[in-house]
Amino acid sequence: MKLLEVKNLEAGYNHLPVIHDISFDLEQGEFLAVCGPNGSGKSTLVKALQRLTPFTRGTVKLEGRNVFRLKTKEIAALLAYVPQVSDQVFDFTVEETVAMGRYVHQGHKLAGQLDKDRSEIEEAMRLTGVAALRQKNLSQLSGGERQRVLIARALAQETPVLLLDEPSSHLDINFQLQIYHLLQDLQIEKKKTILVAEHNLNLCIPYCHRLLFLKQGRIEAAGPPAEVINRKVIRRVFDLEVELRENTSSGLPEISFIHSAGRTVNKIEPGPETGAKN
Repeated sequence: MKLLEVKNLEAGYNHLPVIHDISFDLEQGEFLAVCGPNGSGKSTLVKALQRLTPFTRGTVKLEGRNVFRLKTKEIAALLAYVPQVSDQVFDFTVEETVAMGRYVHQGHKLAGQLDKDRSEIEEAMRLTGVAALRQKNLSQLSGGERQRVLIARALAQETPVLLLDEPSSHLDINFQLQIYHLLQDLQIEKKKTILVAEHNLNLCIPYCHRLLFLKQGRIEAAGPPAEVINRKVIRRVFDLEVELRENTSSGLPEISFIHSAGRTVNKIEPGPETGAKN
């Protein structure tokens, strides 16, 4: 079943499009990574799918319903969003933060937590391994722990689709792997449909069913990792020559950089998302 359908999506800011003519769909339980250079439109796409960009055209359907005709609370019942980890956080406790995910299921803004809410909050904290941190404030946590809390909040929201914006950013390699192991478990055990915007190709290749490459706001390539991870695509998307090898644990292609003395790195031009050189 097509859970998410995107057709001819265009979105941006100040009536200036950042992404153009984006079309793809997601089956229930599928794991998709949106990849591309800085400024290619990854974060804009993630935000546009949930109507968070000022300028949007095209169609986004969730379970056959047009997102742009739904109320905010109706969208929140279908999509849960995990933003990039930020050093600027409100100083709520872990438990309070996870509980915020239940707001969409409460009929009145002053309504107290029901047994169902408590159960979902506890389950979300258990699955993400943050239950022991429940009384700590977010400012006391490491970046990896904070990312797990944000994922727990999204789980408590109890939606069929999870959207994550660069979940590996600012995390060390151990926490990066932990986050992707967790996402894979949620996809397999909880049948979650997951879309991540990701810059680390080697990290997401073993976990994702498909990769979608953006360049200058347009789809440049899309398909299973074994098909789209090749020198031609990497050169076209990133203007970069790489070496490829087979990962011994996954059997999938893995990217190695070519390092040579005196090599001239390609100049990076302004991207549509940033409007400035990276």
